[in-house]
Amino acid sequence: MQEFLKVTGMVIGVFPQGEYDRRITLLTRERGKITAFVKSARRQGSRFLGTTDMFAFGNFDLYVGRTSYNVQNAEISNYFDNFRMDMVGAYYGMYFAELAEFYALENNDESELLLLLYRALQGLKSEKLTNDFVRRVFEIKLFMIEGEFIPVEKAGEFSEALNKTLEYIHASSIEKLFNFGLSESLFKELSEVADYERRHLVDKKLSSLEILETMTS
Repeated sequence: MQEFLKVTGMVIGVFPQGEYDRRITLLTRERGKITAFVKSARRQGSRFLGTTDMFAFGNFDLYVGRTSYNVQNAEISNYFDNFRMDMVGAYYGMYFAELAEFYALENNDESELLLLLYRALQGLKSEKLTNDFVRRVFEIKLFMIEGEFIPVEKAGEFSEALNKTLEYIHASSIEKLFNFGLSESLFKELSEVADYERRHLVDKKLSSLEILETMTS
């Protein structure tokens, strides 16, 4: 008996498979990280040409095989197509997605991580927020969500204002996470903490971050 599954998620990885197919990584609310195959996704005129692009968010109908998932249909509610005209913003987004992929687990409730990634990508579209601000808040909140955030005193001596900022990030709902501002000096402190956390917690080479830092240096 064939088993079908509907999930809500975002494409966080896209890879060619054979001549015309694609293999995608989905971050889903219901099943966590999923690898799925999409037949004929790269064939001209395919109905999956846009629906399996990076950052595509929506509902995916999957056929559950013995060893893999296969995408049967997709209803995309947000393509985040602004990144097609914003290469730097796209690489911020790819870095966020790569970091989320590092932490996401299979068959796990990743609804909070998915929402954080979605809101961060929206933040990159906002004219009121800088990309670097969105990046630093995203990094800190992600490490907190995963329960790995290292007490800030281990990273060095920082101001009381930074401690209050970290308390806000920890306590804030994801919907309101980016609704605050920072002075230049306080943002520098937050960046130092975020870099310290990433260096000590992420034991993987993040290729998107290397490209991003080359583009923005």
